[in-house]
This record gives sequence, structure tokens and C-alpha cells, in this order.
Amino acid sequence: MKQHIGKIIAIFFVLISVYLFISYDVSQKLGRFVVVMGNITHALQNAKHAYEEEFFEISDDELKDINITKMAKEFKSLIDKKKEAKVVGSKAPSEIQADEIREEEIPTHDRTRAVKAKIVKLEDLPDKFKPLKQFLHEPFKMGACQICHTSKNNKPGELVKKNITDICYSCHKTRYTKKFDHKPVKDGKCMDCHDPHQANTKSLLKSDSVNNLCMKCHDQKSTFKAKAKKQFVDMSLGVKHKPIVEKSCLECHDAHTADHKSLLNFDAKMDLCLDCHDDEKEAVTHSKFKHGGVNTSKKRCLECHDPHATKYKKLLKIDPVATCLNCHDKEVKSDEDGGMLMNMKKHLEENPNWHKPIKDFKKEGGCSACHAPHGSDNFSILKKSFTKNFYADLENKDFFCFECHTEKKITKQFITNSSEHNITGFRDGEVNLHYLHVNDRKGRSCKACHDEHASKYNNLIRDYTDFNGVRFPLRYIETTEGGSCAPACHKKFGYDRVNPVGIGQ
Repeated sequence: MKQHIGKIIAIFFVLISVYLFISYDVSQKLGRFVVVMGNITHALQNAKHAYEEEFFEISDDELKDINITKMAKEFKSLIDKKKEAKVVGSKAPSEIQADEIREEEIPTHDRTRAVKAKIVKLEDLPDKFKPLKQFLHEPFKMGACQICHTSKNNKPGELVKKNITDICYSCHKTRYTKKFDHKPVKDGKCMDCHDPHQANTKSLLKSDSVNNLCMKCHDQKSTFKAKAKKQFVDMSLGVKHKPIVEKSCLECHDAHTADHKSLLNFDAKMDLCLDCHDDEKEAVTHSKFKHGGVNTSKKRCLECHDPHATKYKKLLKIDPVATCLNCHDKEVKSDEDGGMLMNMKKHLEENPNWHKPIKDFKKEGGCSACHAPHGSDNFSILKKSFTKNFYADLENKDFFCFECHTEKKITKQFITNSSEHNITGFRDGEVNLHYLHVNDRKGRSCKACHDEHASKYNNLIRDYTDFNGVRFPLRYIETTEGGSCAPACHKKFGYDRVNPVGIGQ
């Protein structure tokens, strides 16, 4: 029976110990332990159990075996270990070293050991610092040289620490904590860009401007090419990014640290550009038809544009036509209707007569003369409406082709005055054949006969035309003063500007 009682006491002891350890502090635990153990002992002495017929008693010798002092020491040992684990596992803020925190937590009486500063007056500075410049480093201005230097005989001596960053970060401790660091910052070379004493430029820059400082490393002609790796900028080119010219590189870049590559303030692919280019933001984000080169390409804006300087308008990396042909040198699936766009590069190579905006891209703008390069509400991302159909109602004189071509080409039925011959060469004597084609019962659209990009023939006459998804030849033959064609829509007709042949002749 005594063996059973011992086991019961042991089980209760374990359960009560766990409960007390979790719920109370040390003094409470000891007090509660004595009370509970007393209650348990009393209950065991007086309670009658199902497995026995008589009451039993616990002798004084058995009670002496319960060592309260030993149990209390074990409790205290467990609590101390738990506290030590908490201290070891704690983490200091990333900006402040753990040993610095411990120093702050354990204050010392060190006033008597502090050295009195030897303030240096500006007029007593060595001649190499004179005349003083516009901007002075605050410790230098206050004559507190000992913040950075040891001092002997009122003259600054060696640096207090060998590593310059250890000195700089004594004041500028938590500034550079983002994902990407400027290489001089990462290497601890603050003095590559800043003068520690004075300068004529804000932020104590070692140059007369932010841009000129950047170009010391990032100019292609710089002697510091190794520092900037391949991130070169040629600011001698004619077309420069406006923020760089009017303000500084810091309009887009952070000089020290950033969360984006190239130390950019925002994502370079698009967000950074649209932060300023509100005029393009609507086209890029809300147009019905968006240019895939902007919205789905890997580099987005940087596919076509250089962010610093180039030889071409709009900061294009290469000329505008070559820019488009970088992608359109093969058949490309259209985002608009899923159809295939032609290999434009091949088309231009095979057809020597180019539409004037493409041929004279410097003056006319290239493909962007007709197409919106970022996005449009018009099919084929055109700047204005242009029919996809063979037939079209050209009563609306706002039709896209009339942006450049005079509407008299289709509205004037007869060309009777020689001064008007430049309106159109498509005439039989005085009869304007454009008027005849367009103002018939079914007016033909411009694209029925003309290729809007390039052709083998003058005046961009098509070799083939497309009718209801079928390509058929125009059979155009050019002569000195006219020509003829024999498409599927009518038999062969000829015309002559000097000696009219009449319709059907």
C-alpha cells in the first residue's frame, strides 16, 4: 500500500509542479506548494478509496522524505536558465550593433575621463583651407576637429579611426540600408564624392555640380572607367534627357542607396518614366490598343529609349525606323485581333519606293508619323482612324490620309488649270480619276490601290490588293504620262495626262 501511495504522490507532485511553474513567480510557487502538498497529504490520510477497506496513515518518517528546500532550489535553477535563454536569443535592431545596446544598458561614470575639446578657430586654420569655401562641414565650421582627428598642440592630427566609414557613420549611422548601394558607399569610400571639410557645392561634393561629379566615373571618356563598370553615359550627344540638363542625375537616381537597380527611385522599366511623362501615361495604361513593345516587352520603355542622351529625337537608341524594325523583322502576332503582322523589314527591302515618313524619318518622324508608339484607341495603334475595308465612305474629310494629302485629290472632279496639276497625277486629261474611284456608288478606300508602307512602283501602287481575304493582282503598268491596270474588279483601263484615252480605252 505504501508503494502505491508513493507513486500517487509522485504523479501529483509532477502535475502540481508544472502548474505552479507556469502560473506563479518563485515566492508564490513555494507558498502554493506547501499549501497544496499539505492538502494532498491530508486527503490521502483521510480519504477512503475503492481499492481498500480501511483508512491508512502516513508516518512522520515518510513526510520527512519530502525535501522542500531541494525542490525550491530546483525551481530557482529552472527559472534562471529560462531568463538566460531569453537574453541570448534577443536581437538588436539592424541599424545598431548589439554591443552598443549592452553599453547603453550598463551606464558608466566616465565624465572625469572625457577629454576637453580643443576648439580650433577658423582664422587659425592652415593656409591650405583658405580662402574658405561656400559650404562648410559642420564640425569643421565649429572648429571641432577632434570629432574626426586626434589633436596635438591645438592642431588636428591623425584620424581617430583608420576606416573613414567608421568616422562618417558615427553621425550618418542609419542612412544607407536599402537593397542596392552605390559602389563607393559599399566600399566605404565616402571621400570619392565628398570633401570632409568644405566645398562650393551642397553636400560637400568634389565637383561644381552633381552631374559633373557623376561623369567623373560614368563618362565614356572617364579615366575612372573601372569604377563604373559598363554604366557609361555619353553626354556629348545632341539629344539629352531634360531632367539631366535642367536639374541633375538625382531626379532619377539616388546617390547612395535604393531599392531598385541602378539606384533608381522607382522601377526603371516603366514606373519611373510615367512619374514625369503624364502625356504618355494615358496611352500606355488606358488605350484600347496597347503597343506590345511597351506593355509586354522585357525592358518596357528602355527597349526603345535611352534614359540619358542619344543622337535621335525622343531619346531613341537608334533611328526611328530601325527602332521599329528591331522587332518587326519577322512576322509578329497582333495583340489587337490575333492576326499576323507582316515582316516589315523584308517588305521594305523588297520594295524600294517608301512612304515619305519612312524615307525621310529625320523630318517626318518615321513610323510614328502615323502610328502612336505607345498605344491608341484606333486599330493598328494609328494616331487617327484609317479604314480596314476595301470600300469606305470618305465624306468625312477628317480621314487620316488627309493629314498630309490635300482633300482636293478626291473632291475636285476636273483638273482644268495647269497650276493644279500637283493635286494628282492620276488623271485622264482633265478627268480626276481619284474622284471617279472614291465618289462612285462604292467608294474605294486608299488602301485598295496604295500600299501605306512601300511599293515597287511610284506613288505606292500596290502589286496585290486584298478583297474579302483574297489577294489578287492589280496588273499596274506605268507609262511616261499615265498607265493602266486590270484588277479583278474591272477590265483593263488606261489613262494619259496629256493625250486622254477615255474610260475603257
